[in-house]
Amino acid sequence: MFEKVYLIIFLFLYFVIVFIIPSYRVKRNTGKKAYVFKNTDTAHDFLGKVSTPITVLIFLVALINATFPQWLIFLAPFSWLEISALKMIGYFIIHAALLWIIIAQIQMKNSWRVGIDKSERTELKTKGLFSISRNPVFLGMTFTLIGIFLIIPDAITLLVGVTSFLLFQVQVRLEEEHLYKIHGDYFMEYSGKVKRWI
Repeated sequence: MFEKVYLIIFLFLYFVIVFIIPSYRVKRNTGKKAYVFKNTDTAHDFLGKVSTPITVLIFLVALINATFPQWLIFLAPFSWLEISALKMIGYFIIHAALLWIIIAQIQMKNSWRVGIDKSERTELKTKGLFSISRNPVFLGMTFTLIGIFLIIPDAITLLVGVTSFLLFQVQVRLEEEHLYKIHGDYFMEYSGKVKRWI
């Protein structure tokens, strides 16, 4: 029971650490909002709209897992993956991924945004984790979802993981188009040296 409650606490803290605290830091240091998705019908803003229900789904699965585990049968569990060793690996992955994301966001400093801020010329980060991956935050989020799937292997966590990764693929390409417009050859040189993921 402890580990199930712990997962809910972890996910809550994860959301605060990954989204709330960096947003507050950017607002405090720059006076600008870090969350830049708007309520339009563009591909970019559509990504912002669908991210909320996907996040809610993960919280719901973790809540059901902790409070009404008998309901998990309705989420099409993969019983053959319910192995203690895999759960332990999953817990290790989500903690390592959170640490990775924190480091990446610290290295981004005031350039961090949720969405693409076309009104500002942000600095192109190329050092630290950005010398390993062009998108270390999204990479960390992807591994977080893999870890959650190993902890609660069912159709919903798999669906959320696959759907999120496909949305990440679209988001990073939109961001890279924006970075190319801003930084031109400097970004092309960087992308030629560092892979999009790892």
